[in-house]
Amino acid sequence: MIKSSRSRRLLAMSAVATMGGLGAITVTAPQAEAVTCKAYTTISVRGTNDGTRTSSGTQLPTAVAAFKAQKGSTNVVSTYVNYQASFNYAASMADGRAALKATFNSYANACPRTKIALFGYSQGAHIVGDVVVGMSSTQRARLQGIGLIGDPMMNPTFASSKTADRSHGGMWGRRASWPSGVYVYNVCNRGDRVCASLNWVDSMAFLRNGSRNAPHLKYTTSTYSPLSSSGAWNIGYHVARRA
Repeated sequence: MIKSSRSRRLLAMSAVATMGGLGAITVTAPQAEAVTCKAYTTISVRGTNDGTRTSSGTQLPTAVAAFKAQKGSTNVVSTYVNYQASFNYAASMADGRAALKATFNSYANACPRTKIALFGYSQGAHIVGDVVVGMSSTQRARLQGIGLIGDPMMNPTFASSKTADRSHGGMWGRRASWPSGVYVYNVCNRGDRVCASLNWVDSMAFLRNGSRNAPHLKYTTSTYSPLSSSGAWNIGYHVARRA
């Protein structure tokens, strides 16, 4: 039986990303944690099945550490989005978008002077991109910037995209644009067929191959990065400096 294009896409989506002083004010956050207000807030959205639900995953803590090193750890509060990050991609994306919006709004509303940095890995990068594109200008003004790794919607033609492959983009398509004024730093490792897809069949084979898919799982090392440092470190560093 031949599956429809939509069915094949939904099935394949499920395989993405094993493949991320202002004084204290407390409110109820989506993770049932107290919101602490500091000069900067980082919100991390992990990838599919990357770490536990109550964490920022395995890749994004490196980005947060790099951000804190630039801004000073006492000036930064860090949190994560509590969502499925599951292989049921369509439902998980909807859950993640809603959870990110709620988390962002909790900090934006409770901490009117905080600047918010969003970090996303794989499915998490997809979620961050979708939410940022849908933000109001008032919400976007609160952003320090966004840092993405292994983005399945990467557009390699953008200056914000740091990739060794300028011919191939994300396996779910290429994001048409970023809103004006939003700082974006988007890294795709060499050979990562989630963010630099050659074609549909190749991306699916990549995701199924435990050894071949290493470039998508190694954003904390510089082994596959087009940069001299790891992709995760770079997004934290550059979003902090906005340069």
